[in-house]
Order: sequence, then structure tokens, then C-alpha cells
Amino acid sequence: MSGTGWVSEAPCAGDLRFTPDDPSEEVLRAPRTQDLLKVCRVCPYRAECISLVKPRASQFDGICGGRLWFNGEIRATCETAHPRELEEGAKPITHGTESGARAHNRRGETACSLCKEAARIAQANRRAKKKRLSSQHDQRSR
Repeated sequence: MSGTGWVSEAPCAGDLRFTPDDPSEEVLRAPRTQDLLKVCRVCPYRAECISLVKPRASQFDGICGGRLWFNGEIRATCETAHPRELEEGAKPITHGTESGARAHNRRGETACSLCKEAARIAQANRRAKKKRLSSQHDQRSR
């Protein structure tokens, strides 16, 4: 998915609790807010989220990219977050492609189901091609 089409696919889509209207550090530290970080653990769009919101530059308050931000500074992080996601200009992942699976891997995160499937299919195609070429080579050798 290119551009910002991923936004509607994100686990937090439409949930206003991730960006409270009147954020204070006390509100953001509340247990219910901390529970929202659990949603981010499985989100394949954390880097894209940071790239879109630019939480440091915008002095963001709320949850973005698997992190709890207050005045553009990280106050808490979900367990699966990776430092490479924090680049506010990070190139978005093209989900559902083999290159998307490699991008997840480079960022040190678990690939989303779409990218895992694309990588599996690409690997199966490579194996089939290798087998075909090997059998053709064997036939010519005879």
C-alpha cells in the first residue's frame, strides 16, 4: 500500500483515544492509555505512522508509531517497537510484496501477514524455477 492508504488499515484507525483532546502527561500516563500501546505491538505501520505524523517536529501528544509522546518526546514504548522506526522520514513499506517483507526485516520487526505471504510465494517460485532449471540441465547432460 503506498501513500497514506494504510491509515484506514491500521489497528488504531478511527480510535480517538490515541490522540486525546486535552493531553497532559498525567492523562497520557493513565493505565487505559498505557493499554493502547498494546494495540501498537502488532501494527505493521509503526514507521509509516511516525513518518506521517512527525511527532518530534510537530511536538505531538498521544500515541504514534508504538510510542507514547508528550511534547514530541517519547515517554513509553510498546515491546515490539524498533529504533529504526523513529526516522521521521523513513521510506514507507510497500505491503504485500517481497520487498515489503525485506523492509520489515531491515527494521527489525515482524513482517505483516501480507508481506509474509508475498515472501512465501516468491520463495516457492524461486525454488520451482531452480528445480526446473536443474531438470533441464540434467536432460541436456544425458
